[in-house]
Formats: sequence, C-alpha cells, structure tokens
Amino acid sequence: MMDRPFISRLRHLIVVAPLLCAPSLVRAQATPSANTGAPMPLSLSEALRMATGSSESITLARAAEQRTRGQQAQARSALLPQLGTTLNWQKTLQNQFAAISSKSSSGTTTTPKDTSAAASATSSITRIFASEYNFNLGITASQPIYTGGRATANIKAAQAGRESAEIGITAAQAQVQLDVTQAYYDALLADRLLTIADSAVVQSERTLKQVQLTRNVGSASEFELLRARVTRDNQRPAWLQARTTREIAYVRLRQLLNVGEDRALALTDSIAETAIGPTAAPSEAPITTLNVNASDVLSIDPQVQARVARTLGTSDTVVKDRAGVRQAQKGVEIAQQQLKATKASRYPSIAATSTYQRLSYPVNILPKSLGDFYPNWTVGFGVSFPFFTGGRVRGDILIAEASVVESQQRLKLAQEGAALDARVSSSKLTEAEATWQASVGTAAQAQRAYEIAEVRFREGISTQLELSETRVQLQQALANRARAARDLQIARKRLELLRDLPLSSSSNPPTGSTP
Repeated sequence: MMDRPFISRLRHLIVVAPLLCAPSLVRAQATPSANTGAPMPLSLSEALRMATGSSESITLARAAEQRTRGQQAQARSALLPQLGTTLNWQKTLQNQFAAISSKSSSGTTTTPKDTSAAASATSSITRIFASEYNFNLGITASQPIYTGGRATANIKAAQAGRESAEIGITAAQAQVQLDVTQAYYDALLADRLLTIADSAVVQSERTLKQVQLTRNVGSASEFELLRARVTRDNQRPAWLQARTTREIAYVRLRQLLNVGEDRALALTDSIAETAIGPTAAPSEAPITTLNVNASDVLSIDPQVQARVARTLGTSDTVVKDRAGVRQAQKGVEIAQQQLKATKASRYPSIAATSTYQRLSYPVNILPKSLGDFYPNWTVGFGVSFPFFTGGRVRGDILIAEASVVESQQRLKLAQEGAALDARVSSSKLTEAEATWQASVGTAAQAQRAYEIAEVRFREGISTQLELSETRVQLQQALANRARAARDLQIARKRLELLRDLPLSSSSNPPTGSTP
C-alpha cells in the first residue's frame, strides 16, 4: 500500500505529463501537406454538381449518343431524295474522231466530191466528237421508291440505338454520383480513422510518460517500461498507414472532381448522423436467469426494419425499370429490326433517277458564252434484284438471326441480374443500418470503459495490460462506427440511384465488400 504523500506527488506528475507530449501532438497535426493554398470548402452536393459537369464517363456517353443521332440521320436519308451537282472540264490529248476527220479531209486533189466530204467532216456533230475541250455542268437526282422495307427497318433500329444511348447517359450520370458519394465518404472515413490513429498514438505516448514517471520514483519495473514503449511504437505503423490511406482517398476524390492535385479540400459534411462522444450506457433490466431466447438474440431490431422499409419505399427497385434492362430491351429491338432489314435485301428495289446537263465543246480552253452550252436531260427508273448472290444474303440472315437470339438472352440475364442486384442492395442496407445502430452504443461504452481503465491505471489499481486492451477495444469500436456510418450512407445512395445505375459486374459481392 503506497502512502498518501506519494500518491499526491504522483497525481501531480500525471497532471503535468500530458503537457509534455502536447508539442509532439501539435507537430503531428501541423505536418506539412502536399496541398498548397487555402482549403476549398466542399459539400457532398457541391461535389456531385462538379462531377456531373466534368466527368469523362458522362462525356463519353454523350459522344456515343451523338454518334447514334448521326446514324439515325444516315438511316433516314435512305428514304429522302438525293441531289448532286457536277462540274467537269476535260482536255483530250488524242481523239479518234479528230484523227478520222483529219484523215478524211487530207488529199491531193480537190473535187466537188472532196469538198462535200470536207464539209461533212467539219459538220457540227463531228466537231462535238472531235472537240479538244469538254465542259460539263450537271444536276443528278434520285428518289428511292421501293426498298423492300430495308430503309424503314434501319430507321427503327437507329431510333432504338439512340434511345439506348440516352439511357446510357442517365446510367453514366447515376454511376458518377455513386462514385463521387463513395469517394467523398471514403475521404471522410479516412479523416476519421486518421483522427483515431492520432488519438491512439497520443494515448500510448501518455501511458509511456506515466510509466516513466512511476519508474523514476521506483514504483514501476523495467518490464512495464519496455512494454509501454513497445506499445507506443506499435501504434506508429497503423498511424502511418492511416495517413497514406487518407492521402490516396483525397487524390481519388480530386480526380473525380477534376480538381488540381495541389488544391486542398475541406469536406464540410459529416459521415455520421450524430456526434461521436461519450454517452451514458443504456439501462438494462436486471438479470434473473441464464436462459437465452435465440429468436430474440438473432432477430433484427424493428426500428432497423422500419428505416429500411422507408428507404425502400422511396426507391425504384422494379426490374423492368433498371437502366441495364431497358438498354437490353433496346438491344433486342435493334437486332430484330436489323434482321428485318437483312431479310428485305432479298426483295427488289426501285428508284427513279433524273439527270440534267449543260454541255459545251469550246474551241479554246473555256466557252465564250452561255450560248455555247447545249442541254441534255434524262429521266429513268431502275430496278435492282439480287437474283443470285452465291449465298451471301442467306449468310447475312443467319448472322442477324443469331444476333436476335443473343440479344434476347442478354435481356434475360439483365433481368436476372437486376433482380439479384436489388436484393443485394436491400440486404446491404439492412446490414448497414443494423451495424450502424449497434456501433453507436458500442463506441459509447468503449469510450466509457477506457476512461475508467485510465483512472484505474493512474490510481495503481489496474495493470498496463488492462489499459492497452481497453485502448484497442476503443480504437476498434470507433473505427467500426466510422465504417458503419460510411457504409450506411453509400447503401442509401445506391438504393436512391438504383433505377438508373448500370448493373453490377457481380451482383453477389464477396463477404466484406462495400456496397
């Protein structure tokens, strides 16, 4: 039993001891960061707004939608008239008609007969064929009259492709919102875990100082001092890991927001719904029996079930409304229309054409006036029928039929995946709600237990081992509470966006994965 003067002196030293480690805590909190400049306040709503306007995945989805609009315009053009203009200028280096004319007009004797031949050689028709220069202005028009249904089917397929791309934009926006929400709460969680690690280092340092003081007055053994120093040193790797995790979380958040790497962020939202702090332990009924009712122990709290039901009531978990299912349905429509267009290639196609030309055959390089141009206007109808293609059309039809079957099976897989995805999201929400509710009381009780253990250690009525174990329990409880808060927020956000989110690559995530 220690005398009262010694206990009084020891208490005085313990009061002064926390001040000795305060400079180290200040230095730890004031560690220079890679970020420069004043931190930018950032709420979750502001982060979502910034990401929606600058996301690469959303830009890619919009580019895909623009491509489908172009394909739709191409498909529609097959039913509209086509107009084109031509302008041709040609110089003939050697002309068979000129050679014939020259040979016919050459001779040694001039007779009336020869004069008649020369006049014929220099006639206007011969001059046109023997002209050295040719100038041609023309307008060509064509109008499809009958295509066997190919053009209509291609238009419908292009329309379905555009609608699928528009769904893709919505899905990309929902995925970005979920990714930013997760990155935001990951950063908040990293902040909280770093704070817990800081507190653990400070607490272990304070314990070491206390043991050193008691060692100096001869009340602690060398073994206790070594154990306190080892406990303090074992906290540093976890603290350094928490710093690295926090830095990576903020880098990921800045990348999603397209914020400069050197820009510091100050997150203004809280990860938890209530403030973390010591609370009184919940009152419990006195124990009168050792019998345990398994149904009571293994049941979900009705309050948790009520909160889950409220969240599910505001979420759209209908399978046919999921973005992936709607896109798969559009894929079936596209494949069916492409099959229809492929089958229509066996039918004849009819088109009307018309060509209007103004021709000139100048003596020099260019015609002298409009009077040197002569009209040429034709109108015609053309019929094209694939009489024999060597099996090409049959092969195209087989390929199109296989595409229909594939798209139908993808739709079934999407429907099954959507149903499983909704069930997984609901189960994850129930798990997160129950874990969060349990962590609140656990963290409060662990905080209270550590306070008692620290007082007991100061008074010399408990061992350092008891204090260390209680500290580990407190750290674990606080970390579990922070993770539970983060998982709960993300589970709720996922259900809120579930209708427009893409289907998960694996609707059955491994145990321990985040929603």
